[in-house]
Order: sequence, then C-alpha cells, then structure tokens
Amino acid sequence: MTVKENDIQPYDLKKIQQLRELVKDDISEYYNTDFNILRWLQGHNTLPIEEIARKMKFHLNLRAAWNLDELHKKERNHPIHKHWKYGITGPSGHMDNVIVNIEQCGKTDYTGMMETYSILEVMRARMVDLEQMLHHVMELEAKTGKQAWILYVMDITGLQYNKKLYDLVTGSMKSLADFMADHYVEMIKYFVPVCVPSFATALYVVVRPLLPEKTREKVRLIGETNWRDDVLQYAIHSSLPSIWNNENHTFGGFIELPIGYPTDGYYSAKNHSVVKNAQTVNVPYGKIHVVTKFIKAGRKLRWWVRGNRNFGLGVFHSDEEQVADFFIAKQVSPCFPWMPGPTLVPMEDEVIVKKDAYYHVWVSNEKSWWRTLEVQILVETE
Repeated sequence: MTVKENDIQPYDLKKIQQLRELVKDDISEYYNTDFNILRWLQGHNTLPIEEIARKMKFHLNLRAAWNLDELHKKERNHPIHKHWKYGITGPSGHMDNVIVNIEQCGKTDYTGMMETYSILEVMRARMVDLEQMLHHVMELEAKTGKQAWILYVMDITGLQYNKKLYDLVTGSMKSLADFMADHYVEMIKYFVPVCVPSFATALYVVVRPLLPEKTREKVRLIGETNWRDDVLQYAIHSSLPSIWNNENHTFGGFIELPIGYPTDGYYSAKNHSVVKNAQTVNVPYGKIHVVTKFIKAGRKLRWWVRGNRNFGLGVFHSDEEQVADFFIAKQVSPCFPWMPGPTLVPMEDEVIVKKDAYYHVWVSNEKSWWRTLEVQILVETE
C-alpha cells in the first residue's frame, strides 16, 4: 500500500520520535506508525514521556504475547463471535476519517457470556474485533495521511432492567472497558449510546465516575425520543444498521443479530470436578502473590485461578528469577490489573513454553484498601 505523507505537526513529530526511541526494542514494524505512537501521546498528554513509554510497553508486550499484529487477518470463528457480532458498517460521512462500529448492547447477552466464559476467554475473542478496528484505522491513515478514528455507536434498544445489570456494568463490563482504554488509546472518537431509556441514563450517572476520564469525555448520550434522527449528526444512512428501519427511516448498513446463551451452558450449571492440588492463598490488601517456576522450552505451563473478590492476574516470563516491575515484564498471557470478583468462571489456560526462562503467575490485591483476597490457584508444568 502506498502511504501518503501525513499532516502531523512538527512539534508532535518530534515527540513521536522521542517516544519511538524509548520503545524501539519492543515495537513491531507493523505497529510502528506515526499515528499509532501519536495516539499514546494524545491519550496521556499530562504524563512525562517516560511514563507514557512505560504504559505503551505494557501494550506492546501484550501484542507480542498474543501476536496481535496478525489478528486482523483471522476469521471470526470463536464460539463467542456467534453471540457478540461484528459491527463495522462504513464511513461516518459527517466526520472526516471516522469509521462507524455498531455495538448491539441491548441485544447482546453479556450476562450469559460472563456466566459461560472467563474474562480471559472473552478477551481472546474480542481482540480479533479490536485489531480489525485498528487495522481499518491504520489503512485509512495510510491512504489519507490524516489521523483516523472509530465512532462507537452503542445500540441500547431492547435493553431490559434487572438486578444483575448494575453488577454487570460496574464489574465485568468495566473491566473490559478498562482493558480497551489501556490498550487501544485514542482509537475511539466518540461513544454514542442511542435509544437510551431513562433507567439506563440514571445508571450511567452512577457509573460515570468509575470510567476512565478520557472515556467519560467521549460519551454522547442519545435518549429514546427521535434517536434515529439525532444519530444522523454522527453518521450517514448507509453506515447505520438496517435493523433500525421503520416507516420514516431507511438505513443501509448490515449487521447480524446476536444470539443468547443457553443457561444450561453456564459454568455454574455444569458439574465441575474439584481441581486437585489447587492451593488456597490469602493475599493481604495492597500486596501481590507470585508463583515462579523455571521452565525449559517445549514444556507446557498450565494455570487455573479464581478469587473471592476483585483481583488482578497476569502471567509473565523473565531471564532473572526476580522481577522488579511486572507492569513492563514480558507477558505470556494478557495482564488484567483489575477483574471483578467473585470469579464466575475460573481463569484457566495453558501454553507451550518457547524459551528457557522463569515463568511467573502474578496475583494482585494491590487495588484493595482493606480487604484480604482469597484465591484458589494451581500452576503446573508438563
């Protein structure tokens, strides 16, 4: 693809080069574009450049661990993709270099998803969509020489209030939103929830302080009255979904409807055998617990973890036994600094070790101010 000369200002180009130099050992050729680096500077513009580099390395280590550079080529064939549908429909048409993505929040069975799969497995599926969004943005930037964005339209039609909604929004969905804010910095132009009922508006007022500041600034709520007309200030008819059509509106975008999860497939509905040799560990507030093993290349590392309250989890490798800063350590599996608890579906995975090294399963209770975390954990090798 021919890359057009970009329109970035000289001052920003200088900062981009400074940040590029700080992360040069971790950034891939695919991801190493001026606009990708510019997004990190924009998203953390109040921080020293060294701290921005630290946050960027956290993401770059994830890219290496899960080979994210190749994910945009991958088919959407994870079982979760039947329930959480692809949403890119076309250009905004009203905003320059903006691509529309439709999230069917009112129809997607998030509760069933979190009752059936662990957050780790949910992110394994979701990363395909996030990387495809990023790839669309990068392609548009290479073509136009201008920064591109995603318009994240959140279709709330069909959302029903129930007692689990608050826990879902402040728990699992907040964890996923935090993950997106940590790793896909400044990729979203606006979050536009449409057809928002009064109870959802009231809920948003409660949870708004829990959202990252940059995310809060991007939210544009559209209520239930005249929402089909109001959303047209953000996108043209052809990029909005045809499932919104009525006698007065004709939209041309195509998206598939998600399907729900059967309750007999929930983790809690299945008879799970007791995990043998799992240890119960109490982690004091503000502290971490780390299981470290030296493993040779070709052997299998397997872990299984669940907790009785909110906690963080990551799996890393290092040449030395001691790790000074896990935040920038090399990741084996995505690190979640915070996840809601108690755990509905245990975090469970395995990998074939690629190099002789020390491998660390990191459990964090650092975000707790006074409560002890109880985790059941099993780490084994074959």
